[in-house]
Amino acid sequence: MNKTFFRFFFIGLAAVFFAACSTSTVSSDDDEDLKSSSSAESSSATVKSIYEAVEESGLYTTKDSVAAYLCKFDKLPANYVGKNEGKKLYESETGKTFSKWNFNPWTTIGVMIGGDNFDNLASNPENFHETLPEGSYREADVDYSGANRGTKRLVYQSDCVIYYTADHYENFTKLDIR
Repeated sequence: MNKTFFRFFFIGLAAVFFAACSTSTVSSDDDEDLKSSSSAESSSATVKSIYEAVEESGLYTTKDSVAAYLCKFDKLPANYVGKNEGKKLYESETGKTFSKWNFNPWTTIGVMIGGDNFDNLASNPENFHETLPEGSYREADVDYSGANRGTKRLVYQSDCVIYYTADHYENFTKLDIR
């Protein structure tokens, strides 16, 4: 009798499992569209809610919060300093001579690096990036996660013109904050 009970139990369990698996008939293409659509909607909603939440006295470090702050106040948060000031802070805080950016400024000296000029002019081939519209920009590090500054940057102008690069200026994505 135990064998019969277990046989029917497992057959019933398999039938329930099969029915549950077959009720969703979304193709992989539809699934990707749904994922990207809901991701884009939630990302846009997140940025807009962050825009409302950022305060002028706040300290921010993430792509979305710093971009929202730039858009709302047309300046970087107070926890940002230029490269020269960052170097001086490093030397005064650690007692070591600055040699290169092989450390995380946020965890080491409590600041993010940003506000320095980033020129996108053909006259300066070292800094020219065809994927950005011609003009003068400033840059800001975002999303430190390792032992150094990483590769993630915002490149921005006034009036909420903000581009994001996750690969140290190889590719840019224009951010829509408002």
